[in-house]
Amino acid sequence: MAEEDPQWWRMMERKSKFDEKLIVTVDEVLKETFGEAGLLIYTYLESQSVKREEIPEKLEAFANCLKNFSAGGSVVETMILRNLYSRFGLEFKQTSNHDSFADHVAELRNSLRH
Repeated sequence: MAEEDPQWWRMMERKSKFDEKLIVTVDEVLKETFGEAGLLIYTYLESQSVKREEIPEKLEAFANCLKNFSAGGSVVETMILRNLYSRFGLEFKQTSNHDSFADHVAELRNSLRH
């Protein structure tokens, strides 16, 4: 798909909107729900070369950083996924097939393209 193709531009616009909603959702969970602890997580992410605005492109690195917070990281991931799915009018359902955080985000992104 080339840049001059209108479908390419629509796809990029949807991607940008999705990424924006993902960042806003992460902000809400980290800052509003966890307060100071959330700000510490952002500080840790930056020390690991994962800037806030890069989270959509670095989902695996983001999730790996959260894993360093042990069970708390899993709680943060689940809260982000629930809130993100809710933004699109969907319900997040935890599955037993052990999909990663990045897998869930990719699945949601792909489902919205169709």
